[in-house]
Amino acid sequence: MFKFKACDLPQMLTLWSSRYTVLVPDGSMGHIQMQEWKAQDSFMTPDRYINLGMSPKAFVFNEREPLFHWEGHEKTRVTSDPGLRLPGKDSLLFGIRPCDTHGLAYLDRFFLGEYRDLNYQLRREHLLVVAVNCLQAGPSCFCSSMHTGPFADISSSCGELGSPQTGFDLLLTPDFASQQTPEHAEDNNWYWIEPGTERGKRLLAFVAPLLHRDLEQVGQKRKQILQEKALQTFARTLVKESLPQVLTAHYENPIWDSISETCIGCTGCTRVCPTCTCFTTEEENETPDSGTRIRVWDSCQSVSFTRNAEWHNPRSKKAAVRYRIYDKLKYIEERFGMPGCTGCGRCSDACPAGIDMVALANRLTEATPEAVRMAPAAPNPVHYERKERLFDPQPYTPLVAEIIDIHEEARDIRRFTVRYRDRPEQGSPALRGQFFMLTVFGVGEVAISVPFSDRVRDAFTFYIKKVGKVTTAIHKLKVGDTLGIRGPFGVPLPYETLKGRNLLVVGSGVGLAPVRASLIRAIENKEAFGRIVIMASATSYNGLLLKEDLKTWSDMPGVEVYYSLSRPTEEVNAHIGYVNDLFPNLGMDWSRTSAIICASARRIKAVARDLMQLGMKPSDIYTSLETNMHCGIGKCGHCKVGSHYMCVDGPVFTYEEMLQLPPEF
Repeated sequence: MFKFKACDLPQMLTLWSSRYTVLVPDGSMGHIQMQEWKAQDSFMTPDRYINLGMSPKAFVFNEREPLFHWEGHEKTRVTSDPGLRLPGKDSLLFGIRPCDTHGLAYLDRFFLGEYRDLNYQLRREHLLVVAVNCLQAGPSCFCSSMHTGPFADISSSCGELGSPQTGFDLLLTPDFASQQTPEHAEDNNWYWIEPGTERGKRLLAFVAPLLHRDLEQVGQKRKQILQEKALQTFARTLVKESLPQVLTAHYENPIWDSISETCIGCTGCTRVCPTCTCFTTEEENETPDSGTRIRVWDSCQSVSFTRNAEWHNPRSKKAAVRYRIYDKLKYIEERFGMPGCTGCGRCSDACPAGIDMVALANRLTEATPEAVRMAPAAPNPVHYERKERLFDPQPYTPLVAEIIDIHEEARDIRRFTVRYRDRPEQGSPALRGQFFMLTVFGVGEVAISVPFSDRVRDAFTFYIKKVGKVTTAIHKLKVGDTLGIRGPFGVPLPYETLKGRNLLVVGSGVGLAPVRASLIRAIENKEAFGRIVIMASATSYNGLLLKEDLKTWSDMPGVEVYYSLSRPTEEVNAHIGYVNDLFPNLGMDWSRTSAIICASARRIKAVARDLMQLGMKPSDIYTSLETNMHCGIGKCGHCKVGSHYMCVDGPVFTYEEMLQLPPEF
């Protein structure tokens, strides 16, 4: 460890500014922002402020930034150049507080793990952080309770960077004469300084003439004394360790009704939060034949955040308010192993309705019996594999595909067959139960299920219902027009585990599309299964999907097809009513049956309930839970349910897993 005189701090910043663009705190109390350091300028020294007005996340996760550019019409061309305008010099943030370094460490974990975000990675590689421990808590601070406060050990795993990384490169601890014991008074005013990364060690080399080595090794002892004094200044505390149990016990507490009534949906809480990462995309069209897709900050508190096509919104205002609290205090840590709240207190300061997360958590804790609080936290209910993926230089950029065939499948449903424009063979995608993201350039992007066999090499087929802005635009396209395609994404149906059992497939409306690939594979290998029973449900026969396939399959030995409609038809022999009515007369050995259900969440629950009453186990019932999957790679947050992202951990779940997800969906 080293130390340097406080009076040498301006000279130290000047030395760093010869190599970096140095940003320092400046402004007035309550409105501290980062400004570029000039040697002749004054700035807010760390003893004169508590924290920045905004978290530093905008330096690495821009509020608005391009993802890709497209141009052309007949021959659409896409460039994945994200358009990052990085400065000639790397930037150095000076004076960041420990709570915000935790926020940066979490952002590293979030954006650099699994699917890697190139925009974030480029900015992070060009940003250095010099943090300063704070010795006085502000009136809204509760970072000591979250273990992210002064002198906390902040670290995260950052994907390809390969080793635990701190949220800072250098950490300074002020040690001024007014805080010292008499025997150290002669030291006057100093800063202890220690590196957190290899980059931090290189920063020390720039200012080596100003450093004094801690030969007597008193630095750690002084830090401990200073930490103890700092922790005594916190007026706001909560018991973090019991929060998972407390929040689980109070999911249906009436308090959420009263709190949501006060929320005005301004989204200020998520804008100032150091760990909020949600975003949406917008299309900026420069001409009719060119444009750019832009990423823009979004908020789980906006009314359209979880809204699906046809204006269905599974998350009410009450559920949205509750979700933010649970995400910060429970879900993020379940998912990533790091606190989702830094304890900076910005959200309560920004809230015009006075929604206070600390007061709320303490109120719920007081209402929770000690036996519940002291019980072990429930394990994460849904198991998923987090696999290292091949590096994708820009996972948000689609490839261009040409439409080679369009077929009217049903009312407002068309079958589109497409082929990559510059790839002669599609590969072997193993796509059962997964989805692609389809782009109409200049309009937007939508998730579409994969209905084709994984043996397809030459062309992809999608069944698309006209229900929203993007799907309506797709229906206007003609043969020869282009689409953008990203994928495949998501978890497939477990084909191998279905072998040797009866297979019951229930598809409601367009719900047959996601299960078609598995059906084709099972029917091609009928000898590996028992009975194969397909149940197609719709309001009317005209609205039924896969009419030709269903008729072909019904003529095959070992395959049974049943129809359930709301209105009679002369086309097929159909049951008029719910598909559930047919189950008792199937004569299935339910203990040797696996079921696949693809429908709305409400219909999935109704069908699964009746199957379990007949003797099926919920672990043998598979579902496809598709919601507003906006990015496909678990970054935008729109499809997050509890600690799980439907696009990454699903869309395929067993019904047993579905029951353990928060019930809002």
